[in-house]
Amino acid sequence: MSAAAPRGAAPAPGRRWLPFLLVAAVYAVAVAQNITLPGVYMDAVNPDYLAVRLLSRHTEPIAAWLLPGNYLAGRAPVLISFYHGSQQAWLGLPGFFLFGTTVTGLRITHALFGLGVLAALFAVLGRAGLRPWQSAVACAALALDPSFTYAFRTQSYITVAPMAWLLLSLYCIQRAGAADAHRTRWLAGSGALYGLAVVGYFVYAFFLPALLLALHWSLPRAGPGRGGWLAWCAGAAIGGAFYPIGYALVALQMGGVGGAWAYFQQTQRALHAFSEQPALAERLAHVAATIASAFQNSFHHTLIFGEHGVVPGASFKMALLLALPGLAWLRAEWRRDATPALRTFVALAISFIAVAMLFGTRLSGHHYMVLVPLAYGALALGLGSLAAAPRAWQGTTATFALPLAVLVALNVGGQVREAQRLAATGGTGFYSDAINRLAADLDAAPRRPFVYFPDWGLSMPVAFLTGGRVGMDSLEDFAAGRKMLCDGRDVAVAIVTGDRAARVAAWQKGFGWDAPAAVVPYAQRDGKELFVLATFRGRRDGPGCG
Repeated sequence: MSAAAPRGAAPAPGRRWLPFLLVAAVYAVAVAQNITLPGVYMDAVNPDYLAVRLLSRHTEPIAAWLLPGNYLAGRAPVLISFYHGSQQAWLGLPGFFLFGTTVTGLRITHALFGLGVLAALFAVLGRAGLRPWQSAVACAALALDPSFTYAFRTQSYITVAPMAWLLLSLYCIQRAGAADAHRTRWLAGSGALYGLAVVGYFVYAFFLPALLLALHWSLPRAGPGRGGWLAWCAGAAIGGAFYPIGYALVALQMGGVGGAWAYFQQTQRALHAFSEQPALAERLAHVAATIASAFQNSFHHTLIFGEHGVVPGASFKMALLLALPGLAWLRAEWRRDATPALRTFVALAISFIAVAMLFGTRLSGHHYMVLVPLAYGALALGLGSLAAAPRAWQGTTATFALPLAVLVALNVGGQVREAQRLAATGGTGFYSDAINRLAADLDAAPRRPFVYFPDWGLSMPVAFLTGGRVGMDSLEDFAAGRKMLCDGRDVAVAIVTGDRAARVAAWQKGFGWDAPAAVVPYAQRDGKELFVLATFRGRRDGPGCG
């Protein structure tokens, strides 16, 4: 995957990374804007909320959502679902320890995941032959892209974060292509990193065909050889070992393979993973619309603000990121000077889209968000190819820098617009900062209640933001709640959907208790009520106690 080496002596490894400091600084500015906003969406902290049990032995009971048997000792998660593991919770532990399980701590820790993606892309581009300043400009443009930065404030973080593993896997392939003595080790490392990416989220399996081609293109003389292929496959098996381990734990919990298979079928039916199988034209239309939602940031904007919106110059930006790399690749193939790196980045996008189409219209914007970093890498490599041509127009610097400068300007405009909207609204719906206020109120209560969250959307953020100091469950259990009330402990119920007053009354009847001492509404900044928290006062001389 190496391009032709740049002219002049290569800078020392330390100096080669100096331009990346500018990338980190630019990214830090983008991350710091309204860092406590929006509210912590439930899937934007899953599986991170489980970190509170790993950081402290003295947490209250919290409901853990993961596969049966995959919560070792009630503290250590393995597989969250059949299609992704818990590595974000484990990788986030140092950040949560240093910065706390607060909104700011979550944003900083997730930003470190993003910084890892940027660093891995910088390494791959540099190894492919781009000069350090070229790699830095491309990474800085990505760091400013709202589609990238807001991925780490939404559920897209779980899909974009493993991109660091995929890029590092490519870097190992690059090193294997240039190495003789340690080629097998680099190939094994590439496989292991790719396995980790797939454990991070299943969509990284979509890249496998392109990754196998990258192995062929980067080791062109004899290919990886039998030993190289075995090393890569062995590494992938080790990196992806959490899947078979997690599945085995499910089988143990469910009484055998038959029970585990029945549970899998039940889960698959609930997810409808392959149920939406429309005609080819509809699939293509869905893919095109979903890719647009990722690159124009309309997916994140709709999630956070409950309205459709795109970044400034959205169509032109998409043309730069999607059409220009493709044209540069076709030109390079026509001239027979396409580099393995450029071919690989284009192939990765094609491979992903081809496999994703098998899921019909089931996949959405956060799945396709993985294409955004790859598009910036492909653009940089394509521009590098154009700039290296014997008759590059207006000189190599302008050929490379002008399109990326336009992207930087568009992305800055997008950042400003999104930040202004965020400051004005605080987020809407399940992204409202009302969720942050709920967690703060519960944590600060003189008598912290045990809270039932019968509706989706609130339990995981509250568990994380309170550091596990508030006991909770998501299942209706009137007997357990009544026992706590009779023991003198307050019990609260958060109601999101339906007739809230009627549902609070139903919980009161289920507990066989007095009316709630308080019913507190929580609204987003425009005054729209999102949910209520009804708190029942516990006392030992309550109705029927004793």
